[in-house]
Amino acid sequence: MKGEYMRDITRLHPKLQMKIRELMSLCEENNLKIGISECLRTAEEQNELYAKGRTKPGRIVTNANGSEYLSMHQWGIAFDFYRIDGKGAYNEEDDFFIKVGRLGESIGLEWGGSWTSFVDKPHFQLPDWGTSPQSLIAIYKTPENFIDSWEKY
Repeated sequence: MKGEYMRDITRLHPKLQMKIRELMSLCEENNLKIGISECLRTAEEQNELYAKGRTKPGRIVTNANGSEYLSMHQWGIAFDFYRIDGKGAYNEEDDFFIKVGRLGESIGLEWGGSWTSFVDKPHFQLPDWGTSPQSLIAIYKTPENFIDSWEKY
């Protein structure tokens, strides 16, 4: 079923699952209520997002083409978050995303809000394999091969 894994953190890299739990605990301690979305994406799901603002209506939301495995979401080492405090999922008042972003960075996550091009405030990823999937592609070729290696991690 399309989208079945996109909110399932158990489909993400085991280290990222631990980091998500740690981030959620820190957010709770700081009265920042977050939900987790956009976890593992298939090539088809990534291509649908890539088409937005290009061949489909809407604004551009990603520069990562799914057929080329260019999204860290496809590799299971990225997730997005949103606020669940009733103020609107992506409402940026009171520096909400900056506060969560700093907490994520404090535990070793790479935050998309710190990027200088294509700032992505609701995005986190593991930095262990670099900022882009190029090293993963060089070593594993496909996300499936990478995911299969997690047992050995």
